[in-house]
Amino acid sequence: MNLTLYANRLSQPCRAVEILLRELDVPYTWHEVDFANGQAREPWFAERINALKTIPALLETADDDPAMNADFRLGESHAIQRYICRQADNQEKARCWYPGEQDSRRAAKIDQWLAWHHGNIRCHDTFHDIMNLHLTLPMLKYELQQTRIRPLQERLKSSLALLEHHFKHQDASAITLCGGKHSTLADLSMVCELYQIIAIGYRLPGYPRVARWIDTIASRPHFQNVSSEIIAQGRSIREQSGGYLDLEHTFI
Repeated sequence: MNLTLYANRLSQPCRAVEILLRELDVPYTWHEVDFANGQAREPWFAERINALKTIPALLETADDDPAMNADFRLGESHAIQRYICRQADNQEKARCWYPGEQDSRRAAKIDQWLAWHHGNIRCHDTFHDIMNLHLTLPMLKYELQQTRIRPLQERLKSSLALLEHHFKHQDASAITLCGGKHSTLADLSMVCELYQIIAIGYRLPGYPRVARWIDTIASRPHFQNVSSEIIAQGRSIREQSGGYLDLEHTFI
């Protein structure tokens, strides 16, 4: 595969795709997209890269000009990750992340969690709201915290509680969404999402199994390397927050 990844490392789905590429030793070319300033919505991107106008986007080509001569274009991180697993040279390693037809029942369980992710973890993302809050006037911080951030955090708690209950019935030595010792695409996608609040400095004292699950996956070298920008951004927010984020007590 001759792949080009159009992405931005401040995007959690983009990080999940890039981490997987590195985990499977798949060579790729990186092309950063300034999504915050609308680059993914520009006509050239929609026409030549991804008609969905979203990142990540993956292009596969046989030459050195992927945007002009792409043989295959794909958007949506979950679809991209499954495609990478199907096409990777190291199929033994790839099937640990997503077995496909080799184990249709385990693949179905991974698909189930990936589908659940969108409506229960991703839709309650607070990182970008907190980043915007971080840049606003001091007099507005507490007001926006209560009206915008708190409701998202309260809804996220129900998802964390479900995950905590799910992990309670697993072998304590290897917490993964689908059981077994090896993480899957579902673990990777969801932890990339949740790690954003960890990067800011939030703690999860009320959800110890979820916290350990996040720590286990986030400690992988590729995860840490790809997440360096989000870690730096989280540190900046934390150090300048003035305490209004209530990092220790929000997720009791």
